[in-house]
Amino acid sequence: MAMSVSIVPIQNEFSLDARSAGLLLSAFYVSYALMQLAAGWLGDRFGARVILVFSVACWSVFTGATGMATTFAMLLVVRVLFGIGEGGFAPASSVTIAETFPKPERARAKSLVIGASFLGSAIGSGAIAALIHTHGWRFAYHVFGLFGILVAVVLWFAVKRPPRRPKQAGKAAFSALLRSLVLRKTMLIFFFANIVYVALVSWMPSFLIRVRHIDILHAGIASAVPYVVAFACLLLVGWLLDKVGQGRERVFMAVGATAMAVFIALMAYAESLPAMLTLWTLALMGYTVVYGTVFAIPLKHIPDESVGSAAGIINFGGQLAAAISPALIGVLMDLVPGSYVLPYAALLVSALGALVVALTWRPGSHAGGPGEAAGVAA
Repeated sequence: MAMSVSIVPIQNEFSLDARSAGLLLSAFYVSYALMQLAAGWLGDRFGARVILVFSVACWSVFTGATGMATTFAMLLVVRVLFGIGEGGFAPASSVTIAETFPKPERARAKSLVIGASFLGSAIGSGAIAALIHTHGWRFAYHVFGLFGILVAVVLWFAVKRPPRRPKQAGKAAFSALLRSLVLRKTMLIFFFANIVYVALVSWMPSFLIRVRHIDILHAGIASAVPYVVAFACLLLVGWLLDKVGQGRERVFMAVGATAMAVFIALMAYAESLPAMLTLWTLALMGYTVVYGTVFAIPLKHIPDESVGSAAGIINFGGQLAAAISPALIGVLMDLVPGSYVLPYAALLVSALGALVVALTWRPGSHAGGPGEAAGVAA
């Protein structure tokens, strides 16, 4: 979020073209994706508390370090380290929910956690834009880094110690999870959906500034509106998944992917700023339906001792897409300067890919017990 808002002044300071800016936006997601598999297993093996606090502390340190970079190479290195630090948070948060909530409440709990990231993005987009506008982008990163350290301290005392786990709990089921067709399809759905989401998040502020000629402060504020709506939508999705979603996950994911495809296609023809922001918000709402569902699946259908590993596998696919997406859009923008036809076409194809896989998704048997992890395979 911070990088997508600050990318324009960073481009100006380091004289970066769209391709280099896309590489910078993608660098974080490469290491973040690679961390998912290890972090998920570690969360299952040792519990969430240490992983959560370590992740928040690390990404806060590297947020502050971003403001100290003096070359493009330094920025790339810091972004990669940032991704390593933050990589453990998503699977560890799923482990925390599995340790704390009964299954009938977990979709709401997970939706609140991931929805909070949208709410944070809404607040953060405006806050970092204001800080950049008044004090410059480096100062903004220093402030956010310090705030993150304080959050890490609070988490250490707020998150309960994990229950004792069987020594082989996470390890024993990991290979079975990797063989699960349902889990692989869930990962693929999130892969396609995240190509769309990360492209929009990464490039929309730049689009508003360069094409719509909005200053960075108002671009940041305009970017915040869809996130507020996404937060509310995710809370509704979580509630629906808990109440009526069991066994209907395919419907939720297909509806969300369809909404993404429709509104991405319409965005290509939007001529006014209000129309663009409205369609962006609607596309993001479709994404939240997919997002909330794919992370409810392991919490609903996977044994508690393997939830972190399953969430890590799913998120690996999503973050691999996130590593590809900004760089891909940057290349497409450079191919036809001033035109957004190719980027929109790529996003539409990706949304349709999520829809096709979602329509083939079928839940497997869920007999329970130690073999349930393998039983998610269709």
